[in-house]
Amino acid sequence: MKKIKLLIFIAALVGFMAASCTRDITEATLSDSPTAPTASDLTYTAAFNVNNSDSLVTFSWSAADFGFQSSTTYVVQFSSTSDFTSNVANIITTQNLTGKAKIGDINALMLSWNLNIGTAYTVYYRVATTINSSVPTVYSATKSRSFTPFDAVINYPMLYVPGSYQGWSPGATNGRLFSYGFNTTYSCIITLNDFTNPTTDFKIAPAANWNNSWGCNLTKTGNNYSGTLDPSGGNMTVTAGTYIVTVNTSTMAITLTKTDIWGIIGDGVPVTGWNSDQKMFYNGQRKMWEITITLQVGTIKFRANSDWGLNYGSNAGDGNLQQGGANIPITSAGNYLVRFSTEKMIYTLHKN
Repeated sequence: MKKIKLLIFIAALVGFMAASCTRDITEATLSDSPTAPTASDLTYTAAFNVNNSDSLVTFSWSAADFGFQSSTTYVVQFSSTSDFTSNVANIITTQNLTGKAKIGDINALMLSWNLNIGTAYTVYYRVATTINSSVPTVYSATKSRSFTPFDAVINYPMLYVPGSYQGWSPGATNGRLFSYGFNTTYSCIITLNDFTNPTTDFKIAPAANWNNSWGCNLTKTGNNYSGTLDPSGGNMTVTAGTYIVTVNTSTMAITLTKTDIWGIIGDGVPVTGWNSDQKMFYNGQRKMWEITITLQVGTIKFRANSDWGLNYGSNAGDGNLQQGGANIPITSAGNYLVRFSTEKMIYTLHKN
């Protein structure tokens, strides 16, 4: 009899524990109709111009609800079209309910869409929400704002680099150093190469004239050079090539660091096609490589040092670059100003 009572007690205990476990376990259930975030109007206080390129634009939104607590990622998307069928760019990725983007980055994005400087355009934005790749993305309602793209040129203080590579002209566009921090350090990428002679002679001038100039005997270390400038110093000589040239006017130190030269290549380039590069010029004021060139219907790519070891294309043809990316289509023949940035990984094709 005791044994029967013990068995009944154990069975009841097991049943109680099973019922308790059943009550304690709550299964996460995905909602059939998740609640999308609601995007607020973007806000910024500084004027949308080059002087405020580093000022911030603030975006905010409400939380999405997928029916259970989850790790949620929010992506602010921009597009030039209200239905987001083209020119779509992700400008903020966060798990917070707010994010910021620089005015200069928004402007650069608009320029990558080949929008005209000085003309107001409506830009559309929305918040895309994801919890994992197996759950469909949920989007906020689309909002819009008008922006006027500006020419992103800042008038930095300059030094000049006249030399045999550019006709010894201290005021030429080709041969300028910029003080990006508005201090005593001046720098730029310069191709000290006339593509004829194995070496290049040059000097540094504090103004766009020959009233004063600085030179010295450079010390070579590997492919790089260094020295201390002297107002009575002679011409400096380096192996022809492309260098990051840096001058400190406080210490009078000069360094030249070998770097890449970029070119444009492809069947969209008449005559040379895929056989050879058209060399590009580094515009230090814009911090972009550029070339004015006649293009035909076809495709192009950017590559360094006339070699395929480092090249950029665009998988979506949307103004964004990827290393080793797809050929960039040229759909209309004409004369173009082509620019690209290795820092921001963007390019623009402006038909003149």
